[in-house]
Amino acid sequence: MQPKKFSIINEEIDPKLFLFLVKRNLLLFAILFIMAIAGSYIYLRYTPPIYETHSIIQLSSDNEAQKIFQTNNINVEEDNNLAKQIELMRSSLFLNRVISKLPLDISYYTEGRLLNFELYKSSPFEIKYSIKNPAIYGIPIYINFNDDKQIKISYCISDNSKIEKTFGLTEKIVFQDVDLDVKVTNPEVVFNKSGILNSDNYYFIINNPSTNLSNYVRPLNISIINEAAKTVSITFRDENAQKTSDIVNTIAEEFVIYDIEKKAESTNKIIEFIDNQINRMYDTLAKSENQLERFKKTNKIDTIKLDVVPTLFSRQNELENQFSKLELEENMLNEVEITFNASENVDIYKLIATIAGSEFQGIISSLLNNLQDLLLKREQLLYEVTLNSSQIESINYQINIQKKLLIESIKSLKNNIQHRKSELKIKIQGYEKLINAKTGDFNAVELNRLQRIYAINEQFHNQLIEKRAEYSIMKAGYVSQNLILEKSTTPSKPVSPQKKRIYIGAIIAAFLISLIVVLVIYLFYNEIRSVEDISKHSNAPLLGILPKYKYDIPISQMIVDKKPKSLIAEYLRIIRTNLQFISNESGAKVIAITSTVSGEGKTFIAINLAGILAFSDKKVIILDLDMRKPKIHSGFGSENLYGISTILAGQTTLDNCINHSSINNLDFITAGPIPPNPSELILNKRMDDLIEQLKLTYDFIIIDNPPIGLVTDGMKSLIKADYPIYVFYANHSKRSYIANVDALINENNIKNLSIILNAVDSQYLSYGKSKNYSNGYGYGYYDDDAIQSKLKKFLSSINFKNKKWK
Repeated sequence: MQPKKFSIINEEIDPKLFLFLVKRNLLLFAILFIMAIAGSYIYLRYTPPIYETHSIIQLSSDNEAQKIFQTNNINVEEDNNLAKQIELMRSSLFLNRVISKLPLDISYYTEGRLLNFELYKSSPFEIKYSIKNPAIYGIPIYINFNDDKQIKISYCISDNSKIEKTFGLTEKIVFQDVDLDVKVTNPEVVFNKSGILNSDNYYFIINNPSTNLSNYVRPLNISIINEAAKTVSITFRDENAQKTSDIVNTIAEEFVIYDIEKKAESTNKIIEFIDNQINRMYDTLAKSENQLERFKKTNKIDTIKLDVVPTLFSRQNELENQFSKLELEENMLNEVEITFNASENVDIYKLIATIAGSEFQGIISSLLNNLQDLLLKREQLLYEVTLNSSQIESINYQINIQKKLLIESIKSLKNNIQHRKSELKIKIQGYEKLINAKTGDFNAVELNRLQRIYAINEQFHNQLIEKRAEYSIMKAGYVSQNLILEKSTTPSKPVSPQKKRIYIGAIIAAFLISLIVVLVIYLFYNEIRSVEDISKHSNAPLLGILPKYKYDIPISQMIVDKKPKSLIAEYLRIIRTNLQFISNESGAKVIAITSTVSGEGKTFIAINLAGILAFSDKKVIILDLDMRKPKIHSGFGSENLYGISTILAGQTTLDNCINHSSINNLDFITAGPIPPNPSELILNKRMDDLIEQLKLTYDFIIIDNPPIGLVTDGMKSLIKADYPIYVFYANHSKRSYIANVDALINENNIKNLSIILNAVDSQYLSYGKSKNYSNGYGYGYYDDDAIQSKLKKFLSSINFKNKKWK
């Protein structure tokens, strides 16, 4: 069987190993969970709470008077576009109105050790201010009440030195940057009942009007709930619960009022335009009346009958009526053009009101509405992007195109009106000539003309008065149908951070991190954990295993004499039995034990295996050849004044170095003083002579060799030993150490080299092809029946008789 190559990644699926690693790292997992919970607590403790509230409004508008008079909507198109109305609610035009209704120009705070709290509508004092230096905007101004008569105010602008002054409560506070007036509104909060000053630290910030709006645009969310029902949700978030409720309710209430005012404003613009036309028409009517009276007095004519050409006169009246209407529409277009060119900030509603009732109302209103949409879109984008962004430049380009279209349309309409007026004027003059030719009486015709002009002006004047009355009633009859379906209430619980979610998230995160840690350890786990790891990578036979001892022992020592029925003692007896399968030849046997590195249990196994052999009436002696790090003397509680090193150096005799243990038939020789040349002493012929001499007295000579992975001192004894043993420590020795065993067998021709796996967890004590591992981690003591059962399972899983030894 060829040994398999070692893989860096653990490619096997072993649930027992996974559970073992989980139990092995329980402390780490506990620390991770404690850190996660502690981190969550600190986060919740020092993160300002965020409150959220909402209001629901139904957007609609109606005008009862408009229905009665069956008048077209003054805004041409219904404001049924929810998106447009939502954009209006988000616009700075409307939100500035909302902010002006609330006490948001100045913010009051109380300062804590780590968190500051806003005293919205709960500050125990009020501040009135007069700004001298705009740099004071946004700067915390601290106010300390020294007593019930004096206050100390301090602030610091940028990196300048701190400015601090003390004033009387009734004294006017004057600084170079701002003038202040402080009024204590709640003395019981500032001073307790005993008149002693409370320790709260107060400060306030004067908000910049130009930038204050942006603080309330970002946390504001306006969305459509049901487009068919025209319901809209207004949501706002802030660290102060009362402020969220006030802002949402004010937006809803002000939009209802704003809707009424805006519609009334359009009506007012129309009424204003009609009043201007009435005044003009009144002057024209008075002028035509004066002309008629003067003509009558001059020509002494009161009335004249012109029944000759009634049809001609009727047709002439119709043409003059059309001419007057065209003049009125031309005046409307002139008014729109003057207003549009007067300023860049065009009042679209005023322009729409100006053209109400005209023939071209639909064309101009459509262009004006498109322009209004672009202006609103541009205003909204300015809260998200800079003025020089590509989006703003694109909208500016569209606005300029729309303005050009509007100007061109007005010019085209004016040219059309002037052309029609010219045509009408020619026709009127033609009718005048025809009437003069048929009647022959110039005075009669002129009187008729003057009377006709007066009647037309009077008719238009009366129509304008009627229209004004209609729009006045319409203005009074307008009632907003925007309904507040659900008012906002002051939230009692914050929406962020959510304690339950944070703690659950922290626990889940700790669990996932723990799982990842275990998986990484599992994937890169490179330690020998069971006999299967050895059998997969080595051809050397397994002599036996030893369970992990559940008690801590500071040094390698004899335990089988104190606990002969322990599980370790029974497994050592199994190893003693398995030694018989290795060699059945008679005579003394040499057992050489080594490992890859220190701490794998070779000295512990040497001492306790010697004890087990001694209990079977065999004479056993232990030799400590680990001269660089001797331990045998510590295990037996003896001194290490002389031993192997002094024997091999010829300084002492063998008999003087043999120590007797408390167990009959068990002796030991310590390593002796650490020599400068351990390898030379071990390789000396005296070492062979020593072994041969001991064979005459003892049945088993157990040699505790130095770790073969560190030094080669013990190589000679391994080669010459009858039972060379290599020790691995479960869950400690690396899998790469297994390659050393095959290297010793192949390169140094070490025969009968076998392996003992030390400190095996209980779940791997029973092993074999069936993989029926036992459960549990306790070792304890076993009665005879339990021990016999385990022995039978163990012996049935290892068949040394069928092993082929090299």
